[in-house]
Amino acid sequence: MKLKYKKIILLTTMSTMGIGLLTLSLSHDKSDAKESLSPKAAVNSIATDETAVEEGIADTQMAATVTIQPSVSPTPTAVPTPTPLPVYSIEENGYPKITKLVKEYYTAKNSRDVKALKALLSDPTKADTQEELQQKTEYIDEYRNIKVYVKKGFEKGTYIVYAYHEIKFTGINTTAPSLSKFYVTTASDDTLKIFSGEMDEQTKAYYDERSNDKDVVAIMDMTNQKSKDAMKKDEDLKNFWDSVAKMANNKQSDTQAQGDTN
Repeated sequence: MKLKYKKIILLTTMSTMGIGLLTLSLSHDKSDAKESLSPKAAVNSIATDETAVEEGIADTQMAATVTIQPSVSPTPTAVPTPTPLPVYSIEENGYPKITKLVKEYYTAKNSRDVKALKALLSDPTKADTQEELQQKTEYIDEYRNIKVYVKKGFEKGTYIVYAYHEIKFTGINTTAPSLSKFYVTTASDDTLKIFSGEMDEQTKAYYDERSNDKDVVAIMDMTNQKSKDAMKKDEDLKNFWDSVAKMANNKQSDTQAQGDTN
């Protein structure tokens, strides 16, 4: 492979660590594309400790009899059942302000406009620097055909956003279908922001679990199929994605190996 493409692959792999989950090599590993979307069985077990009750023994002087009181079982303490969090259906084009926000994000990213990018994030300090944007977008000509799918979060004013888009890489004619995932929140001034902070445990679990929803899986499948079709059409794109997948697998193996030695 040409040195130029190797450099593109390296930079693209690095860019996946930024805001939003860029779904690379969707058709190569479906479990990656769906963030391990295979349904998980949620089993909640509640362990209840029963208190042993000693039998009461009454001794009377009038009659040498022993009265054994019947065993008394304790009244079980009611364990409140957690109220399940609401799960909403996905909507396309139902939130024009969110669509505008996502498109502005990609425009700012591709034009390497740090100031504009900061204005879109909940925590501006998490925005990429000019140098980082340069590295991540050096071989990206354009983000095209952006379509935004939205699920409401369990908290008012929060949204889980799936942004389908196609990346036009320099030197590759066919665009690459991709999917990014964002968490969008409402700021105190009622403006929408792409969340760039640390999620609490409950929010993170809910955010991750939504990728198991059937309507989200359908979008992942659609992106997978578009990716397959694009690679059949353009061998350069196929070679590119194959190399990205190989590098990602090698990187994961290296990380695991380092963890085993620690």
